[in-house]
Amino acid sequence: MTVLSTARLELQPFDDQHYDGLRALNSDPQVMRYITGRPETPEETTAFIARGKAAWAALGYSWWAFIERDSGRLIGAGCIQHIERNPDNPPEAAWA
Repeated sequence: MTVLSTARLELQPFDDQHYDGLRALNSDPQVMRYITGRPETPEETTAFIARGKAAWAALGYSWWAFIERDSGRLIGAGCIQHIERNPDNPPEAAWA
């Protein structure tokens, strides 16, 4: 499901269909360098998607998959989320 689009990108709430693209992105040490300091495990990728789906259901916003329109490839991710995943904290923007 595409929720937003630009001339170059489609932004889709993360779902199970994005696993392969997200796995490729989050297993790259350079991508994860400032996020966790290490590549993500397959289990962490699955858990990330589950948390994102739950946040979309509960809050109406969370992580977006950035899909390149021409290729259909996942090329990044971004979100509005609460600092430390705590709804009592203010929201922040994040991206990879």
